[in-house]
Amino acid sequence: MTDIENSETTTDGSRTDTESTKRVTDRRRPTFTRLTSADLRGILDRLALAALTTLALIAGWSFYGHAGTAIRTWLDPAYQPIALAAFNLIVLLVALAGVAHQLYRIRAGDDDAYGGEDPSTASPGE
Repeated sequence: MTDIENSETTTDGSRTDTESTKRVTDRRRPTFTRLTSADLRGILDRLALAALTTLALIAGWSFYGHAGTAIRTWLDPAYQPIALAAFNLIVLLVALAGVAHQLYRIRAGDDDAYGGEDPSTASPGE
């Protein structure tokens, strides 16, 4: 494009360079917008999920070792596999309940952000 094609005529007959005007205007716009309370809640829920998952992994690793040792020390060898299996199942169910709760809160926050609609089913014109 030539300079004439990239310019506009103003009301007084002079020409302005539209590309440079757009670049200057774009520089004046703020790059970041403020977080809404819903956005902040979503971020905090995701951070809580990550922190709880990390804590569960660390504590679970240590707890498994100590609980296994306690079961092997206190129980008769015939009952040890049953006790270990029951213990592992309880820990798994508690962890899954916590993760499901956090995922529910995150999903509910996402639904609120889109007015209760699933964004994948929303009409393109809305």
